[in-house]
Order: sequence, then C-alpha cells, then structure tokens
Amino acid sequence: MIIMITRARVSGCFGSSVVAGAVLVLSAVAGAALAGAFAGFLGAAVEPSLRALLALIAVSAVLVGAALRPVPWQLDRETDTRWLGYQDWRTAAYNGFALGLGFTTRIGFWLWYVVPLSAFVVADPVLGAAGYSVFALTRVGLSALLTSADVYVGGGIARARMVADPLAFAALAALYPVLMPMV
Repeated sequence: MIIMITRARVSGCFGSSVVAGAVLVLSAVAGAALAGAFAGFLGAAVEPSLRALLALIAVSAVLVGAALRPVPWQLDRETDTRWLGYQDWRTAAYNGFALGLGFTTRIGFWLWYVVPLSAFVVADPVLGAAGYSVFALTRVGLSALLTSADVYVGGGIARARMVADPLAFAALAALYPVLMPMV
C-alpha cells in the first residue's frame, strides 16, 4: 500500500502524498459502500426467515473454518502491480477500490466475514453501505495514517491475529442468539 501512495504522487495528485492518500481512502470507502449496499439489497430481497437461515449457515461455516485453519478463505494475492505503471491518481484509486471491497485481495482475518454477513443480515442497503464503509475506512485509513507517520508495526499480521481471531469468534458467536429466533 505504501508503494501505491508513493507512485500515485510521482506525476499526479498535484505531487502530494496527502492527496494521493485521500484518493486511496475515498476510493476504498466508495468500493466498500457499493459492496455493502449490494449485500444489504440482497438481504432485503430474501424473506427474513430464509435470510436468518442462510446467515446461520454462513456463521457456522466461518466458525468451523476459523477453528480448522489460521488463514481465512481468501484470494491470496496483492492488488494488481500493473497499476503502479500509471504513476498518477489511478494507482491510488484502483488500489483503494480493491482494498475497500475486501474480498478482492488478502483478507488476513476471519473477522472480515462479519462485514458482508452483517450487511446481508440488516437487509438495508444504506446500513450495509455504512457498515462496509467503516471497514474500508479502518482498513485503508489506518494504513494510510501509519504510512504518513512513517510507523512500522513489527510482526504485523501475526501480532494482529492474536487479537482479531478471538474477536471474530466472539462476534460470529454473538450472531447466533440474534439469528436463531428468526429461523
């Protein structure tokens, strides 16, 4: 992500890493809002009892997956490195959009599955978009903030998983009592 911001400011974005970072974050929020609205729309299109049953199946599958393997199901890839060739605002915009969607790159944490599942369960495109946007803002915004402050977190994802994985179990398990009466 650091390279995406650096390359974005080379010949575009008025030569400013701040503008490039803003483009990155805003693109991530836009991609997330679209994905969240879509998931909320899908949830609204399904009868509540069927929606609860589908969500319960998804929660169960993710809990089993998380118990059996440390790495979540994901597209195990970075964002497209060809975007670095643009060396303008598109580098940050495309990267931000892909990261905001979440599922188009490495996820890193089982907790991510709460995001689309929640958007589906609330069955409201606006709330789905809002929830997904908060995800993108934290995923990309915090990275951009740490990059601008030149902060490196040693142990990165391994250290973060020590906190995120138990949170994922707790968050997903907390959905059971909410979903069960709806089935």
